[in-house]
Amino acid sequence: MEEQVARRPASAAGAVDPLDSFLKAYVAANSGRRLGDIVQAGQREYRVSRRTIARRLSRLVRFGEVTILPNHTYAETEATASATRALVELRWFDAIFVIQPDGGARVFHHEEFRVVSGQLDHVEFNQPRRPQQFIWWFSSAGHASMIPAHRSLSNVMSHHVEFVTPLSARKPTWQRLSVNRSFSAGYRMAHTPRSGRRDPRGWDEAATESESLQVQSQGRRFGQRLTSDAHLRMQVVLPERYPIGPVRCRVRFVTEPGRVDSAEETRLSKLQSDDARQDGLRRFGSTLTLSVPHPLVDRHYQIEWTLPTVAQRNRWLAARRRRRTG
Repeated sequence: MEEQVARRPASAAGAVDPLDSFLKAYVAANSGRRLGDIVQAGQREYRVSRRTIARRLSRLVRFGEVTILPNHTYAETEATASATRALVELRWFDAIFVIQPDGGARVFHHEEFRVVSGQLDHVEFNQPRRPQQFIWWFSSAGHASMIPAHRSLSNVMSHHVEFVTPLSARKPTWQRLSVNRSFSAGYRMAHTPRSGRRDPRGWDEAATESESLQVQSQGRRFGQRLTSDAHLRMQVVLPERYPIGPVRCRVRFVTEPGRVDSAEETRLSKLQSDDARQDGLRRFGSTLTLSVPHPLVDRHYQIEWTLPTVAQRNRWLAARRRRRTG
């Protein structure tokens, strides 16, 4: 294979490091070269150590600007069939579900994350049902558009936010996002007791409602991981004095929803008994809070609450009307 010479790029203020630019240009001009060939070419141009060039090349792979092919050769990312998947690192993940008496809700979602590998040019927010309102804010500039279900790859309606400047691992600054959505009736607010055999453990699944958060390690467009100090928090705010029954926390595996992570549930239960902190599952009247330090990926962190009967809900509604008119 004939080797093509990659010219040494002229340096410029704010430009990519000259060695990085040389390596990218060399790989683009000599697709299919192995590490040894690239190292030798870099040493001829810059007289630096083999270790330095190998480290820089590894960084370019992590940034998604150069790709390692299955045969251990290198190629320009744009020349490959698919670009390197971005990897996003999350530090803070928070959601508040404010549920209305009719089952409608307003959802506040906050995240703090950064891109640690590859490049991210847009994010999507899938909506199982059409929101009445969708308000968003990012710490990086972007443009939002609504994608109808018949045009969405996920087959549900989504909001597509495209960044003016793609987020890149070259500048792994922490990003913040805030999303505010409102939905019409989507939660069950009461249940009708069933006759016959009940759950011997005293927990009737048919009489419960739930909400959950999860961080999936492999999304459709990019991977996700958690920092060592990551924190997940979820709040469910029901109407004041709403007569819900017992509440519990469940941790299920994303890939096996029927399987419970007993060890993680035990850890959260111990956190709940520590009065010096507010971690674990806490209940303050009709507000339910699940605070999870050091969460795990690929887990559904779930809050389940027992619904009142239809008769109990009707009594609560009557008492609410009396308080408002009195």
